[in-house]
Amino acid sequence: MKTFKKVLASTLAAAMVVTALPVTPANAAAAPKLSATKATLYVGQSKAITVKAIPSTWKSAKVTATSSKKSVATVKTSKKKVTVKAVKAGTAKVTVKVTGKKSGKAVKKTLKATITVKNPALSVSAASEVAVGSTEAIKATVTPANTKVTYTT
Repeated sequence: MKTFKKVLASTLAAAMVVTALPVTPANAAAAPKLSATKATLYVGQSKAITVKAIPSTWKSAKVTATSSKKSVATVKTSKKKVTVKAVKAGTAKVTVKVTGKKSGKAVKKTLKATITVKNPALSVSAASEVAVGSTEAIKATVTPANTKVTYTT
């Protein structure tokens, strides 16, 4: 019984010593990431994708981007912004590389985004025949929805 009490007292004393020591928090280093990793565009549209959360410890960080299919989507880089322009229907992978220096050593992070390009679509609903002097309602449905539709005869 005396041995048990001695072991218990020693364990409790050790626990008190360990908990009294200051603990430094383990901060996970923020890693660069993209504002969007997937996007659907229509031919002719553009989308800006920004690189976020570049750690302040990365000195002289540089962002570069490439497209896996330049015939589908082209890319242009300006500081932390990558502008993707839709050229023709298809799918392209955009690879963004962030490079810099941390404590004198080169560091890099590769990020990817999938860009799907679609052709715009237009459908019109109207009667096949209209009698002279009468009117007929014509409805046009266009994709993407924010595209302007004009009617002429």
